[in-house]
Amino acid sequence: MIWFLLLLYASIAVALAAFGHRLGRHAFTVAVVPAGATTAWSVLGLGGDEPVTADLVWVAGLDLSLTFSVGPLAALMSLIVAGIGVGVFVYSAGYFAADAPGLGRFAATLVAFSGAMVGLVWADSIWTLFIFWELTSITSFLLVGHKHADPDVRVAARRALLVTASGGLSLLAGFVLVADVTGTSRLSEMSAAAGTSAAVAAVLVMVAAATKSAQVPFHVWLPGAMAAPTPVSAYLHSATMVKAGVLLVALGSPVFVDQPLWKVMGLSLGLTSMIWGARGALRHVDAKLILAWGTISQLGLMIALLSVGTGKAMFAAVSILLAHAVFKAALFMVVGEIDVRTGTRDIRELSGLWRSMPLATAVAVVSGASMAGLPPLLGFPAKEAAIEAVLGLSGAEAWVGGGVVIIGSVLTVAYTLRLLLGLFTGTGSPTPVARGRVRMTVPSVTLGLLSVAGFFFLGTVSEVVRSAATQVNAKAEVYDLVRWPGPTEALGVSMVVVAIGVLAGLVSHRRTEPAPAPMGAAVVDHLTDGTLVVARLITGRVQHGSLPVYLTTMAATAALATAPFLLALDRDVLHAWDSPVQAVLAVLVVAAALTATTVGSRLGAALSLGAVGIGVSGLFLVQGAPDLALTQLLVETVVVVGFVIGLGQLARRFPPVGSVWRGIRIGVAGLVGAGVAIGLAATATGPERPPLPLREASVEEGGGNNIVNVILTDIRALDTLGEIVVLVVVAAGVMALARAGRHRADPPLGEELA
Repeated sequence: MIWFLLLLYASIAVALAAFGHRLGRHAFTVAVVPAGATTAWSVLGLGGDEPVTADLVWVAGLDLSLTFSVGPLAALMSLIVAGIGVGVFVYSAGYFAADAPGLGRFAATLVAFSGAMVGLVWADSIWTLFIFWELTSITSFLLVGHKHADPDVRVAARRALLVTASGGLSLLAGFVLVADVTGTSRLSEMSAAAGTSAAVAAVLVMVAAATKSAQVPFHVWLPGAMAAPTPVSAYLHSATMVKAGVLLVALGSPVFVDQPLWKVMGLSLGLTSMIWGARGALRHVDAKLILAWGTISQLGLMIALLSVGTGKAMFAAVSILLAHAVFKAALFMVVGEIDVRTGTRDIRELSGLWRSMPLATAVAVVSGASMAGLPPLLGFPAKEAAIEAVLGLSGAEAWVGGGVVIIGSVLTVAYTLRLLLGLFTGTGSPTPVARGRVRMTVPSVTLGLLSVAGFFFLGTVSEVVRSAATQVNAKAEVYDLVRWPGPTEALGVSMVVVAIGVLAGLVSHRRTEPAPAPMGAAVVDHLTDGTLVVARLITGRVQHGSLPVYLTTMAATAALATAPFLLALDRDVLHAWDSPVQAVLAVLVVAAALTATTVGSRLGAALSLGAVGIGVSGLFLVQGAPDLALTQLLVETVVVVGFVIGLGQLARRFPPVGSVWRGIRIGVAGLVGAGVAIGLAATATGPERPPLPLREASVEEGGGNNIVNVILTDIRALDTLGEIVVLVVVAAGVMALARAGRHRADPPLGEELA
């Protein structure tokens, strides 16, 4: 079923990319099919005891394969991704006008993004996870840049791609170290990693998670991504893109549980982001930006809880992850509907919408109350679990972590109240409102009802959350979400948080401040522009178009790379020659090579190179390899003939070359020769290995009795393919030169040869 659903995503995305422009808004009806099928399958898999797996081996010896495993956590995540995806596709059909351009392309990209995110949460191999991680970065870039004619949109899309793709590089490096330390690439088989390499890997993986989940200082891409259409914002920033980093931290917690840096970095990034994001939400006047900065804050809370490492904190983090996806998607959809029906998202320009948009008001109030952690909504027990988790800490963690989480919760209540008052109240004349669209209203109402239903069916929700959290931390098995905790310390803290938050929200609503400048985003954009300027300058200097300089530089670099092998040479096993004939042939080869570097005639240089090849053929023959000698003679014959034919189209002599440049080329050539000699000598002095049972391996693994044929076509298949490609390219070049020569009236060197 895993392969069927992934192929369904891919086929629908391809079909919409090819034919979606003919469907208009009906493209979203087709796009909802894979998300709907995945949602249904995920619901059925929530209660499963054994994970559903799928595996496609690519290179068994290198442990390269596409590996998937859908356990409790993956099933919950895919339910969130696909379930909210269904609502987003339906919402998109109502959000866009019938004549909006590029709907087929947009629908195809959104399906591809949804499929990439599903593949990411199902991945059991770190390489599989990395592939889908990068696919989400690419497809989200295309979604954010949907309105590519707008220069501000292009800048925002570029910023998002650079930040998240840079995190992908960090993730790749971390995964390489993790695989080396743990000895496996499967997440389900990894144990706790120890040592310096594990500490470095922990830092790299946490940085990657921070870039994806928009943690300070990598948060600057998320507010800018609000330039995307609202369906993209609702999807990327509630259930998918930003949750990828949270999932990565959850999966990495068992592996890096013994690494202090993992916990320190996670708490530092999470707590800082929680406060900074809430502060940003209190300063902005664009409703989507308020929600975006609030997302940064709430993601910070999840990262901090996951980094704490206790079973209670893990349970609370998964609870908030689920509740956040539901209420944040609903709030984005309501804001998008307000934008479409009124033409603005600025809370200073809206007034009286509670009368003209009562249904949207109800959804926003319910979802906002869930975000603030008020009963009887799903966000309330999730917030209580988080407060209990931080109150259960000790020492400095309790003071710092608990204090920051409580302050962040106060600010969450404050910016939630400010958002609701700004959207639906106001003292001015009522804002004109266009007619509503059913397909925009139904998804947001459904999500609002889910926040209510989640509270009343808390036993089922608690069981699902507990199973997912226990997969990562077995100590989470004893915890439950509580509908009403009674007079507990956490409830008392929550009451104080709500009271102070309401007061802060009222004060913030009454203050009128201009929208703040995006300082962090501007810095990133300036750094990007400066990097591009420097890159152009360097490229202009380095990529100057001189092929001889390029070849000389590459050859010298490759030769210098053999320098470390000098230390591995064992002179006792090296000797000058096996036969004096080898010495004579070697002298002739060197003399012919030196002649090729000094002769001024192109024909003379070609013949000198042919002499080098013939001398090497003699060395092969003396060494007892007649097959190599014959091959070398054949190649040299073809090359010399090709040179002669090709040189007929060129001047008889080489262009004048200065003594300095000639000396550089001769020196580099000698350096390459020395490098090859060092490499061969180091190979000869390597550790002795037992001889391979070639005949047995030829029959059992290669399926042939001819050892040479099996070596060429099986063991050295890629090498043989490369040799064939080289010969084909050379033959094609010779034919092209010969054909060009027939059309040339008077070749300078051809007459002399004739």
